[in-house]
Amino acid sequence: MAETVRQIPSRYGAPEHVFHPRLGSYGRRIAAALPPLGVAAAVVALLYHRRAAGPVTAALALLALLGLLAAYAYLRPALVVLTARHVLLSRWVGFRAVAREQIAQVVTVEHLLPVHGAAGRTRGRPQLWFVTASGRCALALHGTVWDGRTLQDLALRSGVEHVNFTRATPAEVSEHWPRLVSWRVRYPRLRYATSSLALLAVIALLAWWAFGAPAA
Repeated sequence: MAETVRQIPSRYGAPEHVFHPRLGSYGRRIAAALPPLGVAAAVVALLYHRRAAGPVTAALALLALLGLLAAYAYLRPALVVLTARHVLLSRWVGFRAVAREQIAQVVTVEHLLPVHGAAGRTRGRPQLWFVTASGRCALALHGTVWDGRTLQDLALRSGVEHVNFTRATPAEVSEHWPRLVSWRVRYPRLRYATSSLALLAVIALLAWWAFGAPAA
């Protein structure tokens, strides 16, 4: 897994600026990791207290592993590096590399609000997009992992035109860059509803297996 500067391939050049999320971002990261961790813990507890047939045990063990991996995806070290020719973002295997010559603008939102605003009820989360000349997203960093100060510093040191919104909704950003905002950002309620339904289905399955299905 790509987590350190030493793992950057030499073909991308020497690092000029290295960015990590600040410690203040870990509250949001932990909150995002709690649901999959809760599923993994529930599965492990059931496997410990109740014997099951081999296929059922294997399926539940796989479910626990997926929960742990989903939690680690939020908690693992994050790294962005600027070299002379590339912007590099660490990922599970290697780095995602974007040539700096492809980046025409960098757009940041200090407080990205929900789709329908709610300015007085939420602080919003920071967001950054590297934008190509055609207005598409070359690379995006979201506020679940990254903090606003780091994103602003990254935008400043990128050396391209920087457009900053203090507060904005996805729709307001899309008015200027129609092809920039992904559906995950544009329709967060749909994403949350889908993940919540999946989580409820898993919990229901576990409850049925624990209390309704016959033991092996």
